[in-house]
Amino acid sequence: KYFAAHPTVPAKSIVADVNVDMFLPIVPLKILKIEGIEESDLGTRAATIAQTMGIQPIADPEPLRNAFIRSDQYSFIKKGVPAVKVDVGFELGTPEQKIFKDWLTNRYHAPSDDVNQPVNLQAAASYEEFTRRLLLDTANTPARPRWKPDSFFRRYAAD
Repeated sequence: KYFAAHPTVPAKSIVADVNVDMFLPIVPLKILKIEGIEESDLGTRAATIAQTMGIQPIADPEPLRNAFIRSDQYSFIKKGVPAVKVDVGFELGTPEQKIFKDWLTNRYHAPSDDVNQPVNLQAAASYEEFTRRLLLDTANTPARPRWKPDSFFRRYAAD
């Protein structure tokens, strides 16, 4: 909240927010969950980059949790900045979903939430490469990311 309200650079120079907080490389990166995928062309760019890497992009499979507005990117969204939150994803009812649920139930903010957790190093490497490509694409594209015309969040944009 603080940085979005008190940026150290001119606010209009912030063109996008790519939230990588709470990245969990605990299963192979076959699916990339992109919260906000349908809201802006930043989401479209993220999906395209994932596809070029052989990764299936999906929207949040649990939309009733309202995660897109319950994380750090929401402070930027309210300032009109297009945003996405990207994470290793899963399909509902799969073993991967169970692994994530178990992690959130038994490790998150618990004594076992430490450096001894299992990490899928290939998933971490692929995620970092995806992030690098998305950031480079965003920085090198002359047009700023824009909210889609039918996005609820477009109302916050200055244009």
